[in-house]
Amino acid sequence: MTTTNPQSAQPAVDHGPRETVGISMMQSAETEATVEYVRDTMPDARISFRDVYYKIERDGLLEFDMAQIGERLGRDIDTDLFLVSMASYYGRMDVSDGMIRIYSEIQPERFRE
Repeated sequence: MTTTNPQSAQPAVDHGPRETVGISMMQSAETEATVEYVRDTMPDARISFRDVYYKIERDGLLEFDMAQIGERLGRDIDTDLFLVSMASYYGRMDVSDGMIRIYSEIQPERFRE
């Protein structure tokens, strides 16, 4: 007797590259300032509160400017302190002076080699 597993008979579906990037941040004053910054500068971003953390998602690129977040926070914030508030992320992260970017594509050029 031969049986066929219907799941194995299904052809694999290629959904292509995922465009959504995201970050989860533990609730804190730094995170609240970040959420305010995202709402002001990236109105197409999706923000949800999940009891003790925020989840922020967007297609293509999330970009965090420490100077602008610091203005909302009322004090300076650097990339190290920002990363301490971060619980997880998905996408390709680039950390540079005062900026954190999460891309859906491999960026910048120096990472393509």
